[in-house]
Amino acid sequence: MPEKEYQRLTPARSRTTFVSRSSLWLGKDHLLCIDSSGYTETYKRFYFRDIQTVIIVKSKRRVIWNWVLGPLTAIFLVLLLGSLPYTGSTGSNSNLGEIVFFAFLGFIFALPLLINNILGPSCVCHLRTAVQIEELPPLNRLRRARKALNRLRPFMVAAQGGLPPEEISARMRAAVASPDSVAPRPTVADNPDAPPVIS
Repeated sequence: MPEKEYQRLTPARSRTTFVSRSSLWLGKDHLLCIDSSGYTETYKRFYFRDIQTVIIVKSKRRVIWNWVLGPLTAIFLVLLLGSLPYTGSTGSNSNLGEIVFFAFLGFIFALPLLINNILGPSCVCHLRTAVQIEELPPLNRLRRARKALNRLRPFMVAAQGGLPPEEISARMRAAVASPDSVAPRPTVADNPDAPPVIS
């Protein structure tokens, strides 16, 4: 049986609208991003040899949704508690409709609030090549983005080669140890007769 050409890296996630969805797939030598709007699909290939950087920046999306969903959940929880019969009441079911209504609305807002916090901190992930910077919408949670990056890293190292840890630390020490080795650029104050330098 032939080996699958693509492996799913992430499930489909919404882009800017709920209609458009995006997913990431691992190929043998590239990462495939599929954007689907229901009627059309757009395919973007990012070859591992061309990927320069994967940038993950923590965002405030999770906090904003907590501020939106938290108060709404609290409001309907208070209304639900207020509609419950008191202990000394006769047990009338006259407010049963209110209890069901407020419990249903509270559940509608509490469930996404719970899911939002279970998924963890939100982030924005960009992939950079020599010619473009592309956002990767499926990687919108920090945990998911780090997991995907850990899966991508061996493919990129295999395609581009990698530096051993000793050489990386040696280069970092050399860069830190010799910041004065670069000669300062002459300025107009040093030589007033010199032509202007365009930087």
